[in-house]
Amino acid sequence: MSKIDYQALREKAEKATCGVWSLEYGEERFDAGDALIHREVVGYLPICRIEGAHPESGFDEDFQMEQQANAEFIAAANPATVLALLDERERNQQYIKRRDQENEDIALTVGKLRFELEAA
Repeated sequence: MSKIDYQALREKAEKATCGVWSLEYGEERFDAGDALIHREVVGYLPICRIEGAHPESGFDEDFQMEQQANAEFIAAANPATVLALLDERERNQQYIKRRDQENEDIALTVGKLRFELEAA
């Protein structure tokens, strides 16, 4: 797996369509076999279309199930979710940094006390 550029990911998530994303299956002629990821705005405009994910698409069952899983993942991995995960990661990184500093301070104190004890 290649290194993740978290800042670039954050910038992309901030620019993407905000709001809750939902999944539904197309019923009209042009999208009858597809899963549609969308959010409700004025009118209806899908964010993306996953071909062959509709339960009655007629595609091979393994392909259809994989496409359904892809559609569910895309809907769940919306910008708000990605930003929340990035924020949580940042908080965890800050916590680790604070704990590392505390551990370093403790190690220095223990070293100083050992030195004083041996000198006494």
